Amino acid sequence: MMDLLEQLEFEQLKQSMYMLYGLKLDDVRRSKYGVGSSTYFVTCAEARYVVKYISENEMNNPEIEIALCEYLLKQNISVCRFVKNKQGQVLSVDENGRIFNIQHFISGLTYKYNEAPDWLMEEAAVMLGKIHKCLENYNPLPSGIGADFFKYRTPQGTLASYEGMLKNLEQIEPTHLENIQSNMELMKHFPKYEFDLSKLTCRNTHGDYTISQLLCGEDKINAVIDWTSACVHPVIWEIMRSYVYASPLCRSGEIDIEDFLNYIKAYMRYGTLNSYDLENMGKLFYYTIAVSNFYGQYYTSITRNREMYLQQAVLSAKLMKWFDKNIEHLTIELIKLK
Repeated sequence: MMDLLEQLEFEQLKQSMYMLYGLKLDDVRRSKYGVGSSTYFVTCAEARYVVKYISENEMNNPEIEIALCEYLLKQNISVCRFVKNKQGQVLSVDENGRIFNIQHFISGLTYKYNEAPDWLMEEAAVMLGKIHKCLENYNPLPSGIGADFFKYRTPQGTLASYEGMLKNLEQIEPTHLENIQSNMELMKHFPKYEFDLSKLTCRNTHGDYTISQLLCGEDKINAVIDWTSACVHPVIWEIMRSYVYASPLCRSGEIDIEDFLNYIKAYMRYGTLNSYDLENMGKLFYYTIAVSNFYGQYYTSITRNREMYLQQAVLSAKLMKWFDKNIEHLTIELIKLK
């Protein structure tokens, strides 16, 4: 049963769809996934659709998503297909000034973090390799993890962020406090990693390629969704991030190195990695989670799905402890893939 706010959103959505698209909404269900953007599954007499309101975020590029998805569809990568409004445009603005689009519904299910079946672990790696290969000749997308990231995201800055957060929070769960304090101790003695971006393989990519963005059938990926964060990233970051959020073996915050190496091998059927990539894969990912204050995002967020920040925070805290003890061993094993 919908609460008052949901009823109001439903009525606004119903009016917008009819006025701008000529579609009469019969039923609506709000997505439980995603942070920031609001997504609805709607049923009309004509068909089923997905309505997505775009959050105002510097990493979101809805105009880029449209052209990119058109290109990927032509390359036989299954992605979103958009519906045009009465003016022939894909992006629409409702009476409250919110930007949204309507996509054709694609059947399938999404798995939760660290619940991917074996077939999906392999297919997710292969799909990411295909995406990177496919987008090699596409116009350069906005920069994701680039020079500015390493300029403004530092262990020292993150330590200060934690300290400021603890001063301003009146209450904090004991388990969260323990993880935060552990992260802070690691920040005080964090290795002085430096990365040469010119040597890393950086590619046009999805930007947020995780298990929650994969619509799945029984034994295949039906579509890769939500390309609003498409950008240029070091591919090693996205490979490792997609693995740790998908693999059931990472649920406890530990990485099964042999299993991870198999994931990389599946990726390399289409994607390419150089020696510098392999040498720095673990170090780069360790650095990015270390300088990301997910607990700060969780405690300050006002979005309905802010629990996803907490999931990331808890898993990252566990992973950081693992990396602190195992980064050298992981790096040695990665280098053997040369």
